[in-house]
Amino acid sequence: MHKLNINKVAMNILTKKSKWATINIIGIAIAFASVLFVSAYTIKELSFDNFHSKADQIYRINIDEPGRVGFMENIDDVNSASLHSYYTESLLDNFPEVKNMTYLSHTFNLNLKVNEEIHSLENSFYTDHTFFELFDFKLLKGNRSTALNNPYEIILSKTAAIQYFGDIDIIGKEVKVKGEFDSNNGQTFTVTGIFDEFPDNSHMAPDVLLSINFEESNNSIGYPYTYLHFENETNPNHFIKSLNKYWKKNVAEGELAPTFQLINIRDIHLQSHKKDELGTNGNMNTLWVLIFGAVIILLIAMINYYNLNSVQLHSDLNNLKIKIINGASLINLSSSQLKKSALQIIASILIGTIITLHFDYFIDFQISISKHIILFLYVAIGFIIGFGILGLLPLITNNITANLSQKKEEGSKKFVISLIGQFVLSIAALTLTIVIHKQITFTKDFHPGKNKETIIAIKNFPYAAIQNFDLLKENVLKHPEINYFSATMMPPGMSGEFEYSFEMEGIEKKTENRITINSVDQDFFKLFEIQPLAGNLNLQKGSNFAWESSAIIPYEEISNKRLAELEPIHHSFKEQYILNETALKKLGFKNPQDVIGKQFKFNFRASNFFKRGEIVAVIKDLHYADMFSHETAEVIGLKQIFNGTYLAKFNPKNKAEALNKLNEEWNKLFPNYPMKYDFLNDIYAKLYRNQYNEMRTLTLFAILSILLSIMGMYALSSYSIQHKTKEIGIRKANGASSIEIMREIIGEYSIWVALAFVIACPIAYYAASDWLESFAYKINLSWWIFALSGVIAILIAIITVSWQTWNAARKDPVYALKNE
Repeated sequence: MHKLNINKVAMNILTKKSKWATINIIGIAIAFASVLFVSAYTIKELSFDNFHSKADQIYRINIDEPGRVGFMENIDDVNSASLHSYYTESLLDNFPEVKNMTYLSHTFNLNLKVNEEIHSLENSFYTDHTFFELFDFKLLKGNRSTALNNPYEIILSKTAAIQYFGDIDIIGKEVKVKGEFDSNNGQTFTVTGIFDEFPDNSHMAPDVLLSINFEESNNSIGYPYTYLHFENETNPNHFIKSLNKYWKKNVAEGELAPTFQLINIRDIHLQSHKKDELGTNGNMNTLWVLIFGAVIILLIAMINYYNLNSVQLHSDLNNLKIKIINGASLINLSSSQLKKSALQIIASILIGTIITLHFDYFIDFQISISKHIILFLYVAIGFIIGFGILGLLPLITNNITANLSQKKEEGSKKFVISLIGQFVLSIAALTLTIVIHKQITFTKDFHPGKNKETIIAIKNFPYAAIQNFDLLKENVLKHPEINYFSATMMPPGMSGEFEYSFEMEGIEKKTENRITINSVDQDFFKLFEIQPLAGNLNLQKGSNFAWESSAIIPYEEISNKRLAELEPIHHSFKEQYILNETALKKLGFKNPQDVIGKQFKFNFRASNFFKRGEIVAVIKDLHYADMFSHETAEVIGLKQIFNGTYLAKFNPKNKAEALNKLNEEWNKLFPNYPMKYDFLNDIYAKLYRNQYNEMRTLTLFAILSILLSIMGMYALSSYSIQHKTKEIGIRKANGASSIEIMREIIGEYSIWVALAFVIACPIAYYAASDWLESFAYKINLSWWIFALSGVIAILIAIITVSWQTWNAARKDPVYALKNE
């Protein structure tokens, strides 16, 4: 008699109680999708480089503070992921705790010749035979233990092999690898391996690896990423202290020892954000924002589910009492409730799964149910058990069987705390979303360059491009579609950290006085539409390549001889220097006009290179790099040989045509080196990729949390108004107007939301302040941000409640009293 027919339960859910069931199903579906997606993304982010069997003992060594040691003076980067092999070549001999080590060094401007076809190598690195001794990457073809044993061996990814050869069965084949300075046809390399694509949870993902004997390379491989494999009992903290002491002890008088850091390979992706990282790493802040959003969604869905089940319980109280009188036990009622809950939860899981598959629009991560089947089952089972128990709580806590004659509290007042809790979470999420939106908008206007979508940066070009910059610029500017063509030392998003001592008129000469050097082309400031704070930016052309390549020679006798030969064509050149605001303050000046015309000179190791010249202008800080670190004090000169990035600005109406013309001119001069460029807006978007992900996902979660809160408020207000039908009828019969009744009910809900706003403000302020902490330049947390969130929440509450209140208030009081 008391057994429940599952079909009847389903029909009951879909018909009689469809409003409550729909709200429950939508809420649980959204929560399931959020929890599943965030769990999968978090597991993936935390799993980076865990697949290496030696991961516990593998560390990358980073440079923290640069040294000035011998020939290394002034050429180290601060806080860099890569460092010169000069510092690590003796590690195995001097530190027995280092069991093994390997390098990964960027190649630059290499061409690969296969069957007379020339390819420009992208994403390729030099390494040595120890690479596969440390790392567990899989080889599809070839022998891991011998693949890179000898110099001039090459292994390729499966994708690269198919791209260059059309096949992966190429072991033993020979290819020519030619650098731009090779006078012959290049070096012959032998293919010794094909590796599978590196896992997507690897912080490194090269396409080509070339072997090189680092000991015989005479430090010519530049700045590699250096990985150390320690003995099992090694304490990394003790090692790095010993290494830093070693360098302090072994530097000569007047030299400065560098300082180093270690980071475990598994921590690189989420915790390392240094210069020259192998890729754009993730961020723990992003994970916390995602988890914060998913938890809010889950809590609101749980509150709604509990409240709506309580509402249904009170609505069905008379029916339940009849069942109990007829012999139904709490177990019978609980079984019926569990079956109802199970149907709703299963339907929610199916809908939530579909929703999850579309979350990749908001963050660059595609979930696959087949790949994440175990996680899917865990989350699904957790939801079935958790929401199943939650659905039983109203039945158990109200103790229906023991309180048949007791009149239960009606209306929505018993749900006030949970309703306030929902809106506290929603308002906090909404406030943090507004803060992130404002900060991201701030980044767009913070960096130089109007119409960033019309400016491109060209980098990683051959040395021949530096030699022929003047010719390239002349040819490019013949096309009216291209407004400006200029150059600078560093690519957008990066700052120079090369410091030199200097001499300046009016400043006491001290060797410890050092300042960062930057270099630009004369049209750099015009391209970015930068106006001076003082002085003039109508700059003369700087020194040319021929003069600079002679002046940079550190041997004065040779340099002077060559410069004397160039004097007739270069005698009119005058050195010009520009200061940024931070440099002005560092030098002790307040008024920019006070430094104009003063003499300045860098004490460069090649004494002829930087001539004494005038400070011709002071500019505002460029903010050319990121917003995570403070602006560097810079003195900007005009040195063509230093400029490693070219910039072009197009006419917005002819952007595509301008790009084609630029490509044509580039290929005429450098046919073997394709032009590699990025639009300025894309560069900065990539720089703030994690923050954009946080903005998009938290916006989504804020919208979803508000939607769930609206549904919860709608259901509770419906229930409340239904139980106030008699009260409304009596008041109308006594002369109360519909507006007065509406004002009272809406006012009640508005007070609850206002209270939620008061509670949410300090929570939101703390969360927003913590999120902004990583920025050196950030927005102010203005009062209106919090006020806006509160106004939005109260308006939502008013709109949600108003329609139902109006419908109830305008009914004939006779009808209301009759139905009661």
